[in-house]
Amino acid sequence: MSNAKFVYFGQVIVDYSLAIDSLPERGGDIFASRSSINTGGGYNTLYAARKMGARSQYAGALGEGPTADIARQALDEIGVEVTGPRIPSRDTGICIAMTEADGERTFVSTRGAETMLPHDAYEKCEVADDDVVYICGYSFCHEDNTQAVDRFARAHAGREGFTLFDIGPMVADVSDESLEAVALLTPFWSINERESGILCERFGLEQTDDFARRCQLLAHHLQTQVLVRAGKRGAWYGDGRDSDSPDSVRIDTIPTPTVTPVDTNGAGDAHAGVLCAAMLEGMEMLDALKLANCAGALSTEHYGPATCPDRERLEEVAAHL
Repeated sequence: MSNAKFVYFGQVIVDYSLAIDSLPERGGDIFASRSSINTGGGYNTLYAARKMGARSQYAGALGEGPTADIARQALDEIGVEVTGPRIPSRDTGICIAMTEADGERTFVSTRGAETMLPHDAYEKCEVADDDVVYICGYSFCHEDNTQAVDRFARAHAGREGFTLFDIGPMVADVSDESLEAVALLTPFWSINERESGILCERFGLEQTDDFARRCQLLAHHLQTQVLVRAGKRGAWYGDGRDSDSPDSVRIDTIPTPTVTPVDTNGAGDAHAGVLCAAMLEGMEMLDALKLANCAGALSTEHYGPATCPDRERLEEVAAHL
């Protein structure tokens, strides 16, 4: 039996989640209709991968204190191997996650131990060619974590295993140097509609509202696999490796189930975790993407950041798309 694993390079934090009708005006004061404290950040992705039965490893940092204890216990309860360093005398950070009635969410986060990774932490990780690696764009918000990811990428340039790069909302702030380092891993780029537009502008590509075209342009420019996710409209996948023009990149449209969302917090994380788990198994790409779309959509039907359904439910819904 294979010992291949899913390795998460990113940050696990604790979410203080609030359900509100709408954001207050500046200086205003409102009451939340619902609140909860949950382990979040990278936990959401690891939770989804574990729902698929994937052996999963958290290689990021944890701190010492009450928040770190919450995170550590949550990871232990779902069977995630915690191999990252413990940062002494610094607690794990928190995120205030406010979800409005239409499902839109707004975050305010602190920087804790998870942002203080030793620069050689990832470089020292034992990562095999058949392991699946996840690189989180939020890592590049923190100098220490940026150094750790850059060093890993340069040390493992050209690795054959699947690497997923979820650049995330901080897409405009990641340095060119870091993007060049990550490119050495020939990663699969998973980006949402907003991020795809920012990247096209950043790279000086054609400006278009056509998501399929954006996928073509980015896949060719990056010379790798790209997925552009657009929520209920589905997603578009293109493989630009060795392409000689954008038009030569074949685009596949990935369907998604119709749902009534109540909380979109963690939907992208559920998508990423299921995709990584499916690739760990060697699933065909289009089948894996369909399953991941189901995970992202169905997770929004429930309150909370880690709401990915179990594998049986995902496969049932995917079979009817």
